[in-house]
Amino acid sequence: MLARAPLFARLDEAELDALLDTTHTKSLEAREELFHKGDPGSQVYLILRGRLKAITTSAEGDDVVFSIMGPGELFGELGLLAGGTRTATIQALDRSELLVLDRREFLPFLRAHPDVAIKLLEVLARRARSISEMIEDTHFLNLPARLAKKLLNLAARYGVDTEGGVRIELRLSQTELGDLVATTRESVNKQIRAWTEGGVLSMDRGIVTIHRRGELESLAGLAGD
Repeated sequence: MLARAPLFARLDEAELDALLDTTHTKSLEAREELFHKGDPGSQVYLILRGRLKAITTSAEGDDVVFSIMGPGELFGELGLLAGGTRTATIQALDRSELLVLDRREFLPFLRAHPDVAIKLLEVLARRARSISEMIEDTHFLNLPARLAKKLLNLAARYGVDTEGGVRIELRLSQTELGDLVATTRESVNKQIRAWTEGGVLSMDRGIVTIHRRGELESLAGLAGD
């Protein structure tokens, strides 16, 4: 898994072994919190198994989900590199296992492997671009467009083709879908119900199956891409 992670793809076997010697693993149960926004940040994590979400909470108690992450993805690097505190809360969506790299070992490793440091900058740039896009979508797209775009993104990452359409193999509540597109559970429920009645998609115990992908693409402004 470490070798397949883009960040470490250029390392040879000896370098991977040396890096692994400095790590340990951590397991999380479904819905268990790894760390909270504002906690000290001194470790970076690679997801070996399971899926996690990065969230932040407003002063009014509203959650916004920055991202959902799966196996092979790295997170926690911002707090590790910049020092200080965590910028988001990380919670497991299902049972997960993580590879943990401590700051005191990882920073010297970056200095000795500039290719890895450059790849890490690319990871940070993609994350910044994703957050910028999310802010733009929240301001400029209505709810149906935002939700359609998010479901298509999840389908691209976790979708499985079935006879009935594309099944998103990620169990999410309507509250969590609302958090992903900065709206309420009630608003998501109303939109999902309308799409279900129209045959666009169906949702069964948190699993969404997209039946008419073209309609979501049209709503999201992606038709013809």
